[in-house]
Amino acid sequence: MEKKLVLIIKTYQDFIRTADANTVLHNRARLNSLFDAVSDSYLPLLNMLGRLEAENTVYKLGLVVPPVLCAMLENPKIQELYVEYLDKRIALGKKETTRNKNAPEAQQLAKNISEKYAALKKDFVETYKSNIIAAFAEFQKKGLVEILGTCATDIFMPHYAGLEEAISAQVEMGLQSYKKSFGDIPDGFFLPEFGYTPGIEKIIRAYGYSYTILHARSMLLTDELPVNGIFYPVRIETSLVSFTADPELEEALTGEEGYGQNSVYRNENRDIGFELELKKLTPVLEENSVRFPTGYKYWKKDFSEEADVSYEPELAAQQAQTDALDFVQKRSECLEKAAECSKDVEYVTSVCCIDDNATRKQWSEYLLWVEAVIKNAGKAGLTLSFCRDMVENQFNLQKIQPYYSSGAGEGYGENLLSSKNCWMMRYVRKATERMIDLAERFPSDTGLKTRLLNIGSVELLLAQSSSLAKMIEEDDSADFAEERFKLSINAFTSVFDSLGSNTVSTEWLTCLESQDNLFDWVNYKIFSKKK
Repeated sequence: MEKKLVLIIKTYQDFIRTADANTVLHNRARLNSLFDAVSDSYLPLLNMLGRLEAENTVYKLGLVVPPVLCAMLENPKIQELYVEYLDKRIALGKKETTRNKNAPEAQQLAKNISEKYAALKKDFVETYKSNIIAAFAEFQKKGLVEILGTCATDIFMPHYAGLEEAISAQVEMGLQSYKKSFGDIPDGFFLPEFGYTPGIEKIIRAYGYSYTILHARSMLLTDELPVNGIFYPVRIETSLVSFTADPELEEALTGEEGYGQNSVYRNENRDIGFELELKKLTPVLEENSVRFPTGYKYWKKDFSEEADVSYEPELAAQQAQTDALDFVQKRSECLEKAAECSKDVEYVTSVCCIDDNATRKQWSEYLLWVEAVIKNAGKAGLTLSFCRDMVENQFNLQKIQPYYSSGAGEGYGENLLSSKNCWMMRYVRKATERMIDLAERFPSDTGLKTRLLNIGSVELLLAQSSSLAKMIEEDDSADFAEERFKLSINAFTSVFDSLGSNTVSTEWLTCLESQDNLFDWVNYKIFSKKK
C-alpha cells in the first residue's frame, strides 16, 4: 500500500495601509513584520524551490498564499519599501561588524547576516523582478507547486453561519483574487483557522472547488466515524472531498519537545533591536521609534548559565537534517500502522499543514528542515503528493457529516470570541447585515454610489479578519488590531450613512480609496443574495 505525504505551507500577513506605512508607528512595526517574513520565508522558499529543481529533485509542495498577502506583495509601493528595508539592514550590518571587532564570533555572524540581506536584495530585484507572487505562479505552472485558494480575508466562517451571503462574498473574492494573481483556477480550498461548521461546504463547492482540509476534531467527533480514520479522504455534502490535517504536526515542530526547541537552533527571542541603545541601531531604528526585530540575532537556544552563547549556523543546518530524517521515519511508521487498519484502499496519506508565521517565529531554520524532508521522503518509503491527485474517485469515497471544529483556541475558536474581543462581533455582524441589504437596494448603480458600495465592501472584508480578534486576545500588537478594526468599521458606517442621506464627499471617498489600495477591482454585488 502506498504511503503518501502531503506538505502544505500556509502563509499569512495582516493588511497594512501603505499610504501611511512610514508615518504611523503601529504600521511601521507591522510593515517590518511583513518584510521579515519576505526575508526569512518567502524569498528563501523560492530559492529552495529553484534549488530543488536545479538538482532534479522530484517534489510536490502545497502553498496557501492569501489574497491580502498577494495584493501587498504585488503593490509597487510595498516592493519599493522592501528594498529600502534591505538597504537599511545592510547598512546596519556594516556598523555591527565594526562594533563587534573585539568579538570574532559575533562579528562573523554580523557579516553573514549582512551578506544574506545583500543576496536577498539581488534575488528580489534581479532574479524575481520584485514580484514574488509571479515567481510562485511559475513554479505552479511547472507542476512542482500547488497553490490552494482561500477567502479574501481570514474570516472565521462559523461566526457567519447565518449569513450565507457573507461567506459567499469571501469565497468569491478569494477566487477572483486567485485568478488575478495566479492566472488559474484552484482545486483546493483552505479554510481560515480550519473553521468549519455544517453547511459551508455547499458554498465552497458551488465555486468549483474539489476539496478542502479539516481539523482532526471535525472527523473524529462525527456521528459516523471515517472507516479509514484520518489517513484517507472522505466526501461531505455536495461531494466536496475532505482531507484531515495531521493533528500531531504542530507539537512535533514547535511543541515543548518539538524539533524547533533544540538548543542549537537560533534564539528568536533575542535581537539587538531590543538590546542595544537606539542610537546604535540607526538607520533601522530611529529616535523615538517603537522597537522591533532588526534580524541581527547572535544567540542560540542554549539557556545555560553562560550569558552569551553564540549561534552556529552549520550546526543548526546539520540538526535540521537529523530532525528531517527522524520526521520522515516516524511518519512512515505511523502510515504503516494506518495501512494495517485500513480497508480496501490503495494508499494512506498524512497531510501536514505548516503555519509559516507561527513556525518561523519560533524556528527560523524550519525551511532547511522542509527541504531535507523533501529530499529524504523517498528513502523512508513516502511519496510526496498533492491533495488534488487524490480526488479523482470522489464519488466512491465514504460520505460523512463533519463536526463543528477549528484549529484556533482549544479546537472551537473560542479565543476569537472571548471577553477581550467579543465587542467586535456586534459591530461587524451589523455591518455585514447592512452590506447585504445595500447590495439588494442598489442592484445596478453606477458612478459615486458604486464607488461607495465597492469601498464599503472592501472595508467590511477587512473588518471580518479573525486575526484582529486573535491579536487582541493574545495582546500581540493589540493597539494596531483595534485601530485597524475601528478604521474599517467607521469607514463602512460613513459609507452607509452617505448612501442613506444621498450625500457624499468626493474628496473623502478618493482619500479612502487611496488609503485602502486593496481589491480595487471589487464589485459590491458579491454580497447579493444568491437566487
